[in-house]
Order: sequence, then C-alpha cells, then structure tokens
Amino acid sequence: MTTDQPNPPERKIEPPEADDPRLAIPEVLREKPAPPAADRPAQRRESLGDTAKAWGMALDLVFTTIGGFVVGWGIDYWLKTGPWGAVIGLALGFALAATRLIRSTLKAEAKEQAERERRRRSEQGSGHPD
Repeated sequence: MTTDQPNPPERKIEPPEADDPRLAIPEVLREKPAPPAADRPAQRRESLGDTAKAWGMALDLVFTTIGGFVVGWGIDYWLKTGPWGAVIGLALGFALAATRLIRSTLKAEAKEQAERERRRRSEQGSGHPD
C-alpha cells in the first residue's frame, strides 16, 4: 500500500549544551540525606499496628453486616417468608456493625487521650524549676 504524500524530512536532534539550565542538578539532590532516626523501626511497628487495627475494624463492619444478612436469609429460608428476613437481618447486621465500630473507635480515642494526658503530665513533672 503506497501513499501519495512524501515522507517528512528527518530532523536531526542536537544534544543540549553543557550550560543548559535543564541539566542543572536541583539543590535538594546535592545534599546528603539525613541518617535514619533511631526510633524509626518503633514508628514503623506502631504504624503497622494502626493499619492492622483499621483493617480489622473495616472487616468487622463488612462481615458483621454480611452475617446479619445470612442469618436473615436463613430465617427466610426456614420460615418461607420471602425477602423480609434478609432485609431485616441486613439492617440489624449493619446496625450491630456500626455500633461495634463506634464503640471500638471511642475506646481507642479514650486510650489515646489518656496516653496524651500521661505524656503531658510527665513532661510537666520533668520540667526545670525556675
């Protein structure tokens, strides 16, 4: 298959000049990175723990809701009542899941607040007298 249009002329690409500002290394990359902090592994473990708790809470929400639906569907199947058992079971499962999520969040928040208060008191107690 041939075309009637001629091929465009080839352009020769020249490399940039040595003093081209696009080739300058940014100042951030010229500095050496700071050495890692000694407490970084502890922070990473704490972060992973928080991530695991969040995943646990999310899965608890999902599976409690699914569990309510399954129980409602089982009641429907047993009593031949149609979709109402599944609908009510889904609603109750979601309500139970939301309740568990809220309680868990409040408990974690209270624990964190107590830890902050303990740290604040220990910092005030170790302060230097004037």
